[in-house]
Amino acid sequence: MQDKFISVTVLNQYIHDVFVAEEMLHGITLCGEVSGLRTSGGHAYFVMKDANAQVQCSCFRYAKTYLPKDGETVLATGSVDYYSKGGRLSFNIESMKPFGEGLAALKLAQLKQRLLEEGYFDDSHKVAIPRFCSKICVLTSASGAVIRDIVTTVRKINRIIDIVVRDIPVQGAGCADAVAKQLSVVDNLGFDAIVIARGGGSAEDLMPFNEEKVVKAVYACKTPVISAVGHETDFTLCDFAADARAATPTAAAQLIAFDVREVLAEIFGYAEKMYDAMERKQRDAKICLSASGNKIASVILLNCSKLARKSELLSHTMSNLVQNKLSDISVGIKSTVTRLSDVNPANILAKGYFAVSKDGVRIAGVTTLSPGDEIEIRGADGRAAATVKEVKTI
Repeated sequence: MQDKFISVTVLNQYIHDVFVAEEMLHGITLCGEVSGLRTSGGHAYFVMKDANAQVQCSCFRYAKTYLPKDGETVLATGSVDYYSKGGRLSFNIESMKPFGEGLAALKLAQLKQRLLEEGYFDDSHKVAIPRFCSKICVLTSASGAVIRDIVTTVRKINRIIDIVVRDIPVQGAGCADAVAKQLSVVDNLGFDAIVIARGGGSAEDLMPFNEEKVVKAVYACKTPVISAVGHETDFTLCDFAADARAATPTAAAQLIAFDVREVLAEIFGYAEKMYDAMERKQRDAKICLSASGNKIASVILLNCSKLARKSELLSHTMSNLVQNKLSDISVGIKSTVTRLSDVNPANILAKGYFAVSKDGVRIAGVTTLSPGDEIEIRGADGRAAATVKEVKTI
């Protein structure tokens, strides 16, 4: 048994290797109170503790991060380390933040990630800001310098845009509710664009523009929304949800204000181009019309010549057809006259035949006669009256 042992070095090195290999002990964030803070050679050493436990901490080159005060609660990010030579466990810190600020930043980052995943920042949902706005609404403090900057910037180049101001608190507890409420109201009033504006300020001052209700109200707007909150380096969740972000309120004014003089110059330029184009088209049309007229005249003359020849041919053909038809008609008439002459009762009577009638009605056969009937006999040279004495049938 006495031969089976390990050295302290081996033990401590093994423990060190275990801590190094355990991924769960790296890149973690601790929350605790700083106690016994001391600095030496650009490094800081102290204890982080809570109500039930404590851990030794080291922050090498503390100048790269936040250095807390003794007794302050912080969020510290780092890794667990085991110093094998001294047999001491410590938490090596890479960065620190005050607990309040760090917690707020953490919650903000989590909210941003969730809203991003839910699609509230998607570019596909955003619409372009109209090039020519005629009526805009600015949500800001009516008594602040922001609205003066916006109006002054717009009026330098444009005096026709109607600027309507909706007075809202731009920081504090009621700010987010006011922004969300006013967005839902003005969205239905026919504005070409809505500008949410405030000047620079601390992170705490800008926090209302990071609230979820503001993001969702901006997302729900059918009217294009421009976020102009803070200075150029300030970013809020309102910026990500808006259809456009302006680095400053002045930049927002420049975004919506078109230069009337440039537009007029552009219109006149288009008018000149249109006039030149119309003149060119008129000249081309005259040339084309002249060529078409000559072509049409040639075609008409050619067609007239063809029609004249065709008319002459048709006239000759019709004359022949008429003569042939008249000849046929004459022959037909003669044939008809001959047939009619053959069946003419007068001609028939002239051949020695007689027509017999009774009471003015021609008799077709003897069966219609009776003895004693008075009849009339008509021949080619006259008529005679007779009385039927006897009726015999063949």
